[in-house]
Amino acid sequence: MKNFKVINRENLLYNLEHFSGKKIIAMVKANAYGHGLKEIVCTIENKVDGFGVVNTDEARQVRKLTDKKILVCSKVDDFRTCKNLDLDILIDDEVDLLRAISFGLEKKINLNINCGMNRFGVKSELALQGLNRILEEKNIKLQSICTHFPRTESRSYTRKNYERFLLLKSKISQNPQICFGGSGIFDYGFDYDFLRLGLGLYGYGYKNLRKVMSIYSHVSKILFAKKGEYIGYGKKFCVLKDGFFAVVPVGYGDGLRRALSGKFDVKINQKVFCSVGNICMDAFFVEVDNSVKVGDEVEVMCDAEIFAKECGTISYEILTGFSNLRGKTIVKD
Repeated sequence: MKNFKVINRENLLYNLEHFSGKKIIAMVKANAYGHGLKEIVCTIENKVDGFGVVNTDEARQVRKLTDKKILVCSKVDDFRTCKNLDLDILIDDEVDLLRAISFGLEKKINLNINCGMNRFGVKSELALQGLNRILEEKNIKLQSICTHFPRTESRSYTRKNYERFLLLKSKISQNPQICFGGSGIFDYGFDYDFLRLGLGLYGYGYKNLRKVMSIYSHVSKILFAKKGEYIGYGKKFCVLKDGFFAVVPVGYGDGLRRALSGKFDVKINQKVFCSVGNICMDAFFVEVDNSVKVGDEVEVMCDAEIFAKECGTISYEILTGFSNLRGKTIVKD
């Protein structure tokens, strides 16, 4: 009896198919958004054009699993490892461009443009002209020009960002492929070649998708408590009537946010039960009836958006938190 993370292969492939028509860079940073790097890469490796990571440590793990394109989607500080692992990189200033060339990465360079995110990417027309001069002098052909849109839920704002992108792109005297980040950009009708597909791959942030990951555990103990007794730390939950309570060995040490204490339901034997009391580091409590037995399977989470709303956060944070789940990861159809 263990905790385990279930990855639904059918749903994952369904989501991927939903974005067909564009070349796909599947984002697998942060342990594939908490789903399990190895499991996700091995499941979709022959259905995507490459993978996106945030640093060379993640890239090293992915390179063990695939020979496909790997794009480092953040600032690079280890150009030697990028060369050794045959990685694509993003650059947004002359210093990084010259360093990339000095390490023999001239065929792996992707230009990152800032059209509104103000995180990474070059945003100055003058700076782009300087970069273009070096590219021409060194006869460097870019692999792609990239950007990431910060607020795709706003169509007017995103169209302004796109116009800004086109203006900045025009300062580069070559016409490489275009790579956009964010599944929300998919139905805008913009002209681009690659989609860096992140949250949408896992069933969130876009319409008509299917959730890929569920979290399961088991009942490790059943206890009987009388009216007036307390369950868990801090006297948060007082028993209102004599009854049975189950201990489930998943806690905030596994990624189950403590802010969810007493605010979420679980499913045991196809019945819904309420969690109670403060979530512990290694366990939480559920008020149950006498149909529940030690060893019964517990569905802890099947939709991160429900947890995110209760915590006042976003599904990204809930999903990546479960990278810490102490248990197995299982891929099922």
